[in-house]
Amino acid sequence: MFEPLLPLSTDADLVAMATDLVGEAIRRQTWIFVLDDEHRLSPVVVPMDGIPTDADPQHIETLAARLTDLVRMVDGAASVVLVWERTGSGDVLMQEADWFAGLAATDAPIRAQLLASDDGVRLIDPAFAALVAN
Repeated sequence: MFEPLLPLSTDADLVAMATDLVGEAIRRQTWIFVLDDEHRLSPVVVPMDGIPTDADPQHIETLAARLTDLVRMVDGAASVVLVWERTGSGDVLMQEADWFAGLAATDAPIRAQLLASDDGVRLIDPAFAALVAN
């Protein structure tokens, strides 16, 4: 179970947090959770919709720049966790893999990316995503 005042130090902690706060998918959107330098969850949570399904390099760079700006603007912020919510199975789709791998290859301060689907929440390995994307 997720405890909001404790650091989210492990991948299991991140999955528990996303499971408690996002849960099973309801619709297509992306959640941005901000962490401080001790991996504690900030009160800043940004749900976003309208991210294009297909990730071209410009979309990836734009989102990476916005994530970097967000971390700079939030007092005490050090990184973000992205939770990609969408209905359907928990299998990584090609378009999602492009986003996961593309963002992981940027300098954006991303601690982790997770997928929330009908199958629950899972951590996405960027190396796996890069294989799926190619």
